[in-house]
Formats: sequence, structure tokens, C-alpha cells
Amino acid sequence: MRGRLRRLASALLRGIAWLVIVAVIALAGAGLAVSADHLPGDATRPELTWVQDTAFQARIRALGPQYDTLSADVGQLGDTARNALIDLVARRQDLLSADLSAGDGLISSIDAQVTRLNADLDAVQASVQPDLLGDRSRAMLSAARAALQTTRPVPDDWRTLADESLPAIQLAGVLQRHDELVFAATEQAHASRYAAALTTLGEASAALTSARTTRDALANRADVSTLTTYIDRMSAYDKALVALYADLQKTGGRLTASGKLLAARVAAAQKLLPPDTRAIVVIMGDVAEAGLNQAAIAIEQARGDLGNAVAALHLGS
Repeated sequence: MRGRLRRLASALLRGIAWLVIVAVIALAGAGLAVSADHLPGDATRPELTWVQDTAFQARIRALGPQYDTLSADVGQLGDTARNALIDLVARRQDLLSADLSAGDGLISSIDAQVTRLNADLDAVQASVQPDLLGDRSRAMLSAARAALQTTRPVPDDWRTLADESLPAIQLAGVLQRHDELVFAATEQAHASRYAAALTTLGEASAALTSARTTRDALANRADVSTLTTYIDRMSAYDKALVALYADLQKTGGRLTASGKLLAARVAAAQKLLPPDTRAIVVIMGDVAEAGLNQAAIAIEQARGDLGNAVAALHLGS
């Protein structure tokens, strides 16, 4: 288990480090784009295109604030994706829910802005004769379109992250609920309330059944080996408790020879259980690697691409 935890920690650190590297590369790329003094040279005859070029480029630059807002929203989405990944592994369900809600709002805003900017670019393009535009104007239009194209995969990347996060955090909640029920059952048994303890263990068994369903749904895209082992050992312990408490219920709480044998089986099953919640941390890490890291990195990459494209437009200069 400790070796698995070290590997998990190493994997998560690599994922976070990669996000940082992507962000640094994006910033460096944006700096290079801004440092360029001019868009490609004009091979057309400026004296023929100057009038349209001047008006056209002014209208393109007027869209600058909208592009800046779009870039800021994609950047904020990248931060939100990273926070969601961290909160998922830490099992902070309330914070993860807030992350997902904030991300959904940003996606709606990004979609609306891209739709509006595409319409604005269509209107600008329709207002001029294409053959009377110089190379610089055409390059600005191409860059403006390219900037919007960088956002195309963002909604799907975010949906992947959100859709994978919800069952994972629900799984953590189900496993925690199971442990709470088993603890409650042992407390009831200690108070000689064996019938109540058996009922409570039945609820715990139902929680494990729910966990298995989630496990099966994740099996095609995540490493569920630790989860499977965890569920199997918990199930074995629960069954041993059920057998012991059923026997004690029959004998009125007297520990007979058969009861001692059943108690020994409970002790043996208990030794196979993890001593703390580290197994859950490993399980959450396994789930996080099932496309969530990749989705967060993809959003961060789109953030950098958009920043570079916007910088290349020299908007607002």
C-alpha cells in the first residue's frame, strides 16, 4: 500500500508539474507573439487596398476586449480544472461541486462569446470586398478565426473532466457510508442489539453493491484493481460479522465454540483491512488518472494556444 501511495503521489506530482510546464510554455509563446512587431508583409498594392484595409483593421481591433474576455475565461477554466482535480483526490466533495458548477458557468460563457465573435467576424468580412484586402488584413482575419478555433475542444474536455469526477466522488461517499454503517453495526452488537446490527450490516452490503456498480462503469477507463481488492476485503469482513452476530443472536449473546470460531474469522478478515483511509486516496488517484489529468492538461493547452493567437492579433495596440 505504501509503495502504491508513493507511486500515486509521484503520478499526481508529474500531472501537476506537466500543467505548470504547459502554462509556462504558453506564457513564453505569448511573449514571443507580442514581441513580433508586424504581421506578414503585404504583397498586394497598398495604394489600392489602403482605404478598405484601414477600416477593416480598425473593426478587427475593436473586437479586442471581447477576445481578452474570452482568453480570461479560458484561463480561469484551466485554473478551475486544476482545482477540481486536486479536490477530487482530496475527497473534498463540497469544493469539487463548487469547482464543477463554476466550470459549467465558464463553459456557457465561453460558448456564448465564441458564437458572438464568429458572428462579428462574419459581419466584418461581409462588409468588404475580399479582393480589395491587403495581406495584413487577411492575416489578421485568419488569426482572429484561428483564435476561436483553439476553443473548440474545450467544452468536450471540460465535460470529460466533470463527467468522470462525479461518479468518483460519489464512489468515495458510498465507501465512507459503508464504513460508517459497519461501525454502527459493531456498536449495536456491543450493546447486544444483534437484530439491529444485522439490519445495519444489510445496509452496508447494499452500499458495497453500489460501489461495485460504479467500479464496473469505471473499469474500461481506469485502474480498478485497488478498488476491487478494497471492496472484496470489506465484503469478506461484513460477511464474517453477519455470521458472528447471527450466531450471538441465537445464543442470546453467549459465545459458544462455534461463536469463537466465527469471532476468529472476523479477526482474520479485519487484519486484511487497510488501517486508515489511504486506500481511498489511492482509489481516487487511480480514477483521476482515467482521463482527468489529460482533460485538465488539454484545457491548459487550449489556454496557451488561445493566448498566443490573441497576442498575435496585436489587438488594442
